[in-house]
Amino acid sequence: MNEALLTLKPWLPALGAFCFFTFLRYVYKHFLLRLLHRLTNVISFKNGEDLIAAFEHPINAFLYVAAFYAALNAAPLDTNYWTSFLDRVMRSTIVLCFFWGCYNVSDTTHGIMLDVLEKAGIRPEDSLSNICSTVLRLIIVILCFVTIAREWDYDISGFIASLSIGSVAVAFAAKDALANVFGSLIIVLDKPFKIGDWILANGVEGVVEKISFRSTCIRTFPQELVYVPNSLLSNTPITNFTLREKRRIDFTLGLTYSSTAAQLEELIAKLKEYLGSNERLYHDDIRVHFVNYNDSSLDVRITCYARTGNQREYLDILQEINLRIMGILEEVGVSCAFPSTSVYFENALSTDMQQKQATQAKE
Repeated sequence: MNEALLTLKPWLPALGAFCFFTFLRYVYKHFLLRLLHRLTNVISFKNGEDLIAAFEHPINAFLYVAAFYAALNAAPLDTNYWTSFLDRVMRSTIVLCFFWGCYNVSDTTHGIMLDVLEKAGIRPEDSLSNICSTVLRLIIVILCFVTIAREWDYDISGFIASLSIGSVAVAFAAKDALANVFGSLIIVLDKPFKIGDWILANGVEGVVEKISFRSTCIRTFPQELVYVPNSLLSNTPITNFTLREKRRIDFTLGLTYSSTAAQLEELIAKLKEYLGSNERLYHDDIRVHFVNYNDSSLDVRITCYARTGNQREYLDILQEINLRIMGILEEVGVSCAFPSTSVYFENALSTDMQQKQATQAKE
């Protein structure tokens, strides 16, 4: 019994160190995490749950490796040959666990990263947040690899050179894809439209349904889905109808030539009075003028602006105006003309010719 104790005595510090870190892992998993979750709920930290979940497994893995590291350093072994190796393993573990947590945080782009960007004055579209997450994750993986490689004294200059040469080759091979990527970044920064906007771009008119890394999906009014590459959208004029604050109403009334000057003056006065009293129109730019003697009509042009950018509201306002104009035409006693042509004969047609034309008409 004494011999067994004497044999185990030099190993007691190593066992104690291993048990200590194992106990820390137990406390962390069963008590500290629960306490952090409760504190997050109490202080109402917006993205606390995401942050805790991101670093939960990295910290647990670090404590596990630290237990073996402490036990081996405290063990009665000749560690002169592997002290440097153990130190590098420990430092590499710290680096790996740190970047592992950062990698998990970058997946919460809709939470933590989005809040950071908003505080910096940048508000990217939710549909493009995955683009930011993908780029950020790629950067984190490269930084982690480079940091660990330098820790183990690997020369990364050749890797960086080959990476640059490879990136040039990839850029030439996938120049169209890269153009779409840069186009998507331009859309994020410039914000010419967002999901739900009615736009006209590159000959395609419709409502934006999705903005992805490569293309923008537009639902046309005949209900087709059109995928337009972002590279085209970044180099073409874009008309955003949704951003209109007002809609122009511009049409011409063609009145018959039997209308008198007095009737035209009365009509124009009543139209101006009605349009000026309509609260759904802007009153600072209402124009009603007798503008033209047309072939078969006297043209009165009406121009004004509706107080809406919405298509349905605009159509309701236009319908209201058209119905009221019909009533005003009836009040004044004038009517709209339709295209017609009058033919006058200087000499009266003979009776035989009239009968012949009547017979041809019957036939």
